[in-house]
Amino acid sequence: MPRFAPIAEFLGETLDLPVLVHGKEKTYSVAPCSAEVGLRLTARFSDAKKKAADSDDADEEVVDDETEADLYRAALGGVYDELVADGVPYPTLKIVGHTAVIWHVYGEKAAALYWGAGGDPKRLTTSDSTSTSENPETPAAARSTRKPASASGTTRSRTRARTGGTSSSAGSS
Repeated sequence: MPRFAPIAEFLGETLDLPVLVHGKEKTYSVAPCSAEVGLRLTARFSDAKKKAADSDDADEEVVDDETEADLYRAALGGVYDELVADGVPYPTLKIVGHTAVIWHVYGEKAAALYWGAGGDPKRLTTSDSTSTSENPETPAAARSTRKPASASGTTRSRTRARTGGTSSSAGSS
């Protein structure tokens, strides 16, 4: 009978994200979420991806503001309150939150791609990227917040440009 190494050896203990806070770098450590939270994040992400794919309106809100904040709170745990207490700007909170959601749902490689692109969907494509079950396109990669003149919320506004086999993740870790 094969012997398996403990799963903890393959999973990172935390997601450590360096953020500039008042001109100084601070590393926030996001702990793995519970199975319940992970399943909820996965379901929400799948729903958002399907809604974006089914809509022809590029400005349609895919995730409302309340749901978006709930996703960040769930994905970040206590780090969410720490970021708010440290007074980080919303764009920073959003990238940290999206990165944590992607980490929980798709793994370390996908989160690293998103983080490395600064959360910019245009910068997420790679020369060898293809959309497969091992290399899923993350919904966050195909979205941006609404234009400043409109209400804040996650939209599908760059989805059409992302179709055709491009992908933002390198699979699960």
